[in-house]
Amino acid sequence: MTRLIILKTTDPQFNLAAEEYIFSQTADSAVILWQNKNAVIIGRNQNTLSEINQEVIEKYGISVVRRITGGGAVFHDLGNINYSIIAPQGEDEALNFKKFAAPIVEILSELGVKAEFSGRNDLLIDGRKISGNAQHIADGRVLHHGTLLFSSDLDRVSEVLTVDPEKIRSKAIPSVRSRVSNIKNHLPADADLDADGFIRLMEKYFIENTDCEISELSENELRNIEALAESKYRTWQWNYGNSPKYSLCRKEYLPCGTVEVSLGVVNGKINEAAIYGDFFSVRPKEDFVSLLIGTEHSKQAIFALFEKINISDYFVGACADDIIKCFF
Repeated sequence: MTRLIILKTTDPQFNLAAEEYIFSQTADSAVILWQNKNAVIIGRNQNTLSEINQEVIEKYGISVVRRITGGGAVFHDLGNINYSIIAPQGEDEALNFKKFAAPIVEILSELGVKAEFSGRNDLLIDGRKISGNAQHIADGRVLHHGTLLFSSDLDRVSEVLTVDPEKIRSKAIPSVRSRVSNIKNHLPADADLDADGFIRLMEKYFIENTDCEISELSENELRNIEALAESKYRTWQWNYGNSPKYSLCRKEYLPCGTVEVSLGVVNGKINEAAIYGDFFSVRPKEDFVSLLIGTEHSKQAIFALFEKINISDYFVGACADDIIKCFF
């Protein structure tokens, strides 16, 4: 029997922890249906800062969470539906995206919508991407999950995932931007269906066409999943610090003058730094640079460093809020 689990929360950290827990800490086969409130989900091998527009992320209070599968960064909102399939690896020696995406193609076909698998891991309707998929294999089991753009805010997708490529240079795998569309836009005119309705159709399909049975998370599972969310998916180290080595160069025109910051970051911590500009200082900038080495490349850590010094000693006429712009 395969467990059909409908996650009841839209907390992205909890939901990704639930997926990992069922995959790695149980022997169960499962289909999991879930939605996240506004979040950017980063691929396992990506550099977080090179994938997101940090200013937009902060403006809208969007969560940033890394997943355990590879692939590119995606934006989740309540117009997006996520599905996960956890199963024995079987005879597949390599990643097999098409097999696990087939149920989605069938569900859409029943609605009169022709979707096709394309490229490495995408589902398309009329040449536009409506689903991206990723997989992780371990211990003879496969985790396949995919997004389904049903009625997502596509303008927000573009806004949060737009980054100046000259600002951050990384050896990480970048996302490939595709032309995207919502499933809702391709449904027949008489189809009265929202995202919740589509989830119900998915639930019905898996019950009627596979060995799935509805299953609730136990109290013990809920406790363990919450513990995993807290120790991993809600931490800066996992979501940002686990990024591959990267360099950042940022120039700002501030009230104190031009300030250009160049950083090298390894394991989430600054290991190289240089500062240039036409600003004035009463203390050597080299003293400031030496303080940066070993500091976590996060706003919280750098602000904490600023609080220990008088920032205007190094940038006359500037405040911490000015200088922090140069670091992200």
